[in-house]
Amino acid sequence: MTLLLNCVLHCTYSAYHAVYPNHSRLLIDDTMSDSSFVLTNKQAREVWLNRQSLASSPCGKPQVTAFADRVARLGMVQLDSIGVLSRAHHHILWSRQSAYRQTSYDKLMQGERSVFEHFSHDAVILPMSTYPYWQRQQQRRASRYSGGAWGQAMRDRRLQSTLINHIEKHGPVCSRDLAEYQQGAVDKSNHAWMRPAHKLTLDYLWLRGTLSVSHRKNFTKYYDLTERIIPDRFRIQQLDEQTQINWLCEQALTRLGFASAIEIQRFWDACELSEVHAWLLQPSIPVMKIAYLDTQGNRINAYAPAELEQQILDDAKPVPRVRILSPFDPVVRDRVRLQNLFGFDYRIEIYVPAAKRRYGYYVYPMLEGNRMTGRIDVRANRSNDQLETRAWWLEPGIQETTARRAKIEQELARLAKLAGVSSAGPLPARSEHPAKR
Repeated sequence: MTLLLNCVLHCTYSAYHAVYPNHSRLLIDDTMSDSSFVLTNKQAREVWLNRQSLASSPCGKPQVTAFADRVARLGMVQLDSIGVLSRAHHHILWSRQSAYRQTSYDKLMQGERSVFEHFSHDAVILPMSTYPYWQRQQQRRASRYSGGAWGQAMRDRRLQSTLINHIEKHGPVCSRDLAEYQQGAVDKSNHAWMRPAHKLTLDYLWLRGTLSVSHRKNFTKYYDLTERIIPDRFRIQQLDEQTQINWLCEQALTRLGFASAIEIQRFWDACELSEVHAWLLQPSIPVMKIAYLDTQGNRINAYAPAELEQQILDDAKPVPRVRILSPFDPVVRDRVRLQNLFGFDYRIEIYVPAAKRRYGYYVYPMLEGNRMTGRIDVRANRSNDQLETRAWWLEPGIQETTARRAKIEQELARLAKLAGVSSAGPLPARSEHPAKR
């Protein structure tokens, strides 16, 4: 009754609730303005999972267009070379499209030309329709890259022209194909990660937009002239900077569901924080102020699209299945947001010395319904054609039940198909959580 009264007194949607009194799902906070409301932690988690396509069961459509639509809905998908089970971009799309396989990526990139690769917070694939709104980011990234320690090498205009002419004549190339243009030996005595000038220049021309990634072989990038890769209707469209900023902020907030200014900025990492603040003062779409509760009951202020309440009424309830997510999944990537919403303290330990790791080299988060319930150390053992689980943990307060164990085993059986092995091996006894040791 108190919740309904709050809605009637303080919510701008009171007329709606008068007609649908059982839909008083939003907890309205008396201390905020009349157009503001507070999401419970459970509601906030479910908004986020719906926006990131992890509330409903994965779609089984095998068409390439369905995979492209999924990239568009997410906004971007991170690329990563680590392939313990499957590389991150494959895993992220598979978690939402169960028919996706590693070979589907070639169809997206080469066959349909429905996505392109560039750099956000890291290397990512983006919908081709994003290209006109990404041209400012190309200049930002190229400028940042050339201003770094390797800048002098990549600003060699003669080398740039030489590489462009070679690609124009011979077609897509990888850096190894251009070894003849290496200018002297690379001194790795001080920096093992140093790269030759022609490789630096290739990446610079890619970031700048002169070149684009044509395809990959075993994750190696092949570059071609952008006019051969990006369809004209996207490539030649020119938008002013403010239009691009408006679109980036709109799309970030829409895909986040609700967010602080810094979360909007971090989503693409294609705007300055000051630009996001300026946009929030004069947003190009209707925006409202809200707040949500973290797992400790603390209130966190945020912004949201004005239609958020109606979206919540339309959102799906998360299915109770277990999903083993990529460590680079969009739901996991922002560790602060992950902690606030799920109380899940997660990090990738690939750079942590083995003796100091709490869990393991590459451990996957487990999502069950609307909660992060555990993590699992699993990999594809190619020698015996099987998925091998080395250890798994449940979060404090999460009980091991026969049903929960069965759901994990079912997810492992599904995951074996993505990994390209015949079956999943047995699930061992649960490991004790490090906090309890």
